[in-house]
Amino acid sequence: MKAFPLRLIAIPICIICVLNVGLVSALNQNEVSVSPSWSTEVHYQGDTAIITLILTSNSSDTLTIDHIGIHFDWMAADSFVGRDLSANPVVVPSYGVHIFDAMAVQIPANVSAGSHSYFIGVDGTQGTFSVTFSWNSPSLTLQILDSNSKIFNALLPQVSNNLSRAINATYQGAEAKSLLEQAQTEFSQSIMLASQEKWAEALSSLQNASSYLEQAEAAEQRYTEQNAQQQTLLLCVAVAAVAVAIAVSVIAVIVRRKRKQTDAVVDDSVIDDSAVDQPPET
Repeated sequence: MKAFPLRLIAIPICIICVLNVGLVSALNQNEVSVSPSWSTEVHYQGDTAIITLILTSNSSDTLTIDHIGIHFDWMAADSFVGRDLSANPVVVPSYGVHIFDAMAVQIPANVSAGSHSYFIGVDGTQGTFSVTFSWNSPSLTLQILDSNSKIFNALLPQVSNNLSRAINATYQGAEAKSLLEQAQTEFSQSIMLASQEKWAEALSSLQNASSYLEQAEAAEQRYTEQNAQQQTLLLCVAVAAVAVAIAVSVIAVIVRRKRKQTDAVVDDSVIDDSAVDQPPET
């Protein structure tokens, strides 16, 4: 037998190599884009954020997605929060769009406030030959706000309304006035600290203002009750004094009348006696 030409052997080997290289090649970066859609624009420490991922294919091939997730900078390396679709992969036609079900992302309560980076990862296969790929989006950012600012902003309108009501009430008690002044000082302090984004201190001052307002209202109520009791007591004393005066006057009148009656009886008796002692006229 003639020796099989080496160049004929080399051709299929090259074809196999090319195919093998194609089977492990990654999806080009511009062949896919994923847009995140957050349920809210504002996110706080400790919140559960809801996100919807929208995948747009720029590839002429069909894409089969078996994993999609998000990696945040506060996570450990290679950690993702997302969906395992391997049991029921999502098929995206060429140049198609797919909206994945909303996902919940738990923001740690101890994560630092500020800007945090994240990216979206997609795993799947491409085309007729099911070429596997692993695609990562460009880095994105998510702004995380201090959880104290959330509580502060929720409490601020309530304390502001209570403060206005207390000022308009025109407290009369000295203790209530003093507590109201302290509440006003703490409230102003909280506003200043909030403008400096010192949220923990701002919240503490706002809570102090709220506490002083409650104490001031209670103090004014006690003052009003005590004042009412004093007025009632004074009224009772005045009524009693008037009653005593009237009683004394009545008694005095009675005594005076009895004296007059007694004096009149005595006078009549004297007159009768003198008439008896005189001799009859002749």
